[in-house]
Amino acid sequence: MMTLPRAMSLFATGVLFMSAQAQYSGPESVEYDPVGDRYFVSNTSSGAIKVRDQAGVVTDFATVSPAPYGLEIMGDTLFACSGGSVKGYRLSDGAQVFNRNLGGSFCNGITTDGQYLYVTDFPTAAQRIYKVDVANNSHTTLVTNTGGQPNGIVWDPIGDRLVVVFWGSNAPIKAFDRNTGAATTLVANTGLGSIDGVTIDCLGNFLVASWSPDRITRYEPTFTAAGTDLGVPGLNNPADIDFDHVNNRVCIPNSGSNTVVLHELDCSTALAELRRAALLRAVPNPTQGQLRIEPELLTDEPYLLLDTKGLLVGGGTLRARSLLDISQLPAGVYTIFLTRSGHRLQVVRE
Repeated sequence: MMTLPRAMSLFATGVLFMSAQAQYSGPESVEYDPVGDRYFVSNTSSGAIKVRDQAGVVTDFATVSPAPYGLEIMGDTLFACSGGSVKGYRLSDGAQVFNRNLGGSFCNGITTDGQYLYVTDFPTAAQRIYKVDVANNSHTTLVTNTGGQPNGIVWDPIGDRLVVVFWGSNAPIKAFDRNTGAATTLVANTGLGSIDGVTIDCLGNFLVASWSPDRITRYEPTFTAAGTDLGVPGLNNPADIDFDHVNNRVCIPNSGSNTVVLHELDCSTALAELRRAALLRAVPNPTQGQLRIEPELLTDEPYLLLDTKGLLVGGGTLRARSLLDISQLPAGVYTIFLTRSGHRLQVVRE
C-alpha cells in the first residue's frame, strides 16, 4: 500500500470532516473516546450529542435538553453540561444514567481528575466552579468567584491543578487548587480575545482555542514564555477542544461554521518514550499487595490509581526500582495511569 505524504494525509483528514458538515449544528465540544476510538460532538443548536467514527460516519448518540455544551468522559459515562446541570450518558448505549442540578446559570466547561467532575459556570453573574461527586450524587461550589467569565477547564495531573481559560478581551489563564479553590494567575493577559477551550497535547503543552483571533495557541507547562500559534487552518470560532492521544490529533469544533477539524501534531520527540512505555507491565500481576513496573522506569513517573468505575483511589510518583503498594485496597481490578506518558497498566489485586 502506498503511503501518503504527511501533508496529503492531513488534507484527507480535513476532507473527512468537511463531508460531515451538514450533520453538525452549533458544535461546541469534542471529546475523544480512546476505548471506542471515536469522537463525541455536542451540538447546541440541535440539542444532540453526535458520535463520529474513524471512517467518518456520524450518528446520533443522545438527545440532551437543555442543549449540551462541555463534554467529558469518566469511567463508562459521557458527562455533558446542560443548562445549570450535569447529565451523564452510558458510553455503551447512550442511556441517561446521571442528572445533577448544580443550580448553575450556564454550565459550560467540564473536566475530571478521575474521581470528581469540575464544571465552570460561565455568566458574569455566576463565575463559579463546581466540584461534582458522581459516586455520591452530590456537589459543592469549589470557587465562588473566579474573577472573570470561566470557560474551558482541564485537569493537569502533573501540576496537580485545574487550568481554566477565560472569555472576553485580553483573556487570562488561571489555575485553581482542586481541594481549596485557591487561584493562581498563569497568564494575566494573553492578548487573545474570548478563549473558549483548553486541552493538553502529547508533549505536555497546553493548547487554547480563541475566537479573536481564530487560533489554537500553544503554551509550555510553566506558562513563562509567550504562546505560539499552532498554525491550524480553517478555524471559525473554535470552541471546546480535546486531544486524541491515540492518533495525536487536536479535536476542534468550529461553532461558527458547523464543522469539526482534526489537526495532527508531530509527537516524534515523544515517540521513543511512548514505544518503550508500550512494553511496560506490572509485576507480579495478579498481586496481593506490592508490585513493580518492568522494564525499569528511566525517569520519575507521576501516576493516578483508578478503580473499575474510573474513580481515583490513589496516586503519587513512581521512581526507578520503587515498589507500588496497593495492599490497602480491596480485591479487584485497578488501572495505573502514568500521566506523563499517558500509558495505562491494568493490575489485579487478589
